[in-house]
Amino acid sequence: MGLFDWFRKTAVAEPIYSVMNEDHIELYRILGELRLSGVRSADDAAVRERKRAATLDVMQRLIEESRAHFRREEALMARYDYPAARAHKDDHLVLLMSIEVYFAQVAAGSVPATDEVSDYLKTWLTSHIRNADHLLERFLCSALKRRRRYPALIPAVLRLRLRGRR
Repeated sequence: MGLFDWFRKTAVAEPIYSVMNEDHIELYRILGELRLSGVRSADDAAVRERKRAATLDVMQRLIEESRAHFRREEALMARYDYPAARAHKDDHLVLLMSIEVYFAQVAAGSVPATDEVSDYLKTWLTSHIRNADHLLERFLCSALKRRRRYPALIPAVLRLRLRGRR
């Protein structure tokens, strides 16, 4: 099953969440790059070093994109007083810490840059989207329908996304 085949099964369905889905696609794309940069047991020393450097570059982009996505998502939670925001933010923090620790270990040469990390991150992201993000999506849709502001969220999300990209 290809990278985007399983993403289609995890994507949040509501159009109100489409900008977040774009972020998720970008995170999955970076995870695909991370997997391709992983060291194989048959690689010689020079190839291992090139792959380690490539992995560090990809992981740096993953950290930056994750932070930007989390800021946008957390701004939505704050704006609409999402009751599970603390747990959701903690979930984000766990992922960021995991990536940063692995990044530091690869940079220090204490662990090799293997596929295990991209597999772990793909599993984490898929689970997070299927569970925490779906709950957030349902809450936002419900809150906006109650407030009769459903169409107003899309421009607000786009503004948050544009601010996060600068």
